[in-house]
Amino acid sequence: MNWITKEVKNLVRRYGTTDPLELADYLNYIVIPYPFKNIRGMLLVIDGTTCIGVNSNFSRKMQGLVVLHEIGHRLLHPKMNYFMIIEDTLFPAGKFEYQANRFVAELVLGERKPHAGETIYEFAARYEVPVELVKTLAK
Repeated sequence: MNWITKEVKNLVRRYGTTDPLELADYLNYIVIPYPFKNIRGMLLVIDGTTCIGVNSNFSRKMQGLVVLHEIGHRLLHPKMNYFMIIEDTLFPAGKFEYQANRFVAELVLGERKPHAGETIYEFAARYEVPVELVKTLAK
């Protein structure tokens, strides 16, 4: 079991939920929806207060994934602030982005596996998550 999986399991065990807004509440993070033009989400820590900005133009499901992504950044990389910028791919590349995406995938998909004969695209559609998120579990 890798360290991100352990972090996710400890979080779920501690709070008993994978719901993005409930987790943010338990962690005392403030979630602020805002209709950003080119930003999916952002994480700011100001005087010890953690704020997550999430693009309110997205569906509720996508907003939840963005909130989880930002929670992942805060828990996995507590000394850094992040901006998730819209690019050609759904989630930007890079070590820290991959780790935050892996955190989300572990929380949302956990031990779930595709059914026999099910493509990665069908699996992603079944759970209403981006294919790129599913691919992080395959790495």
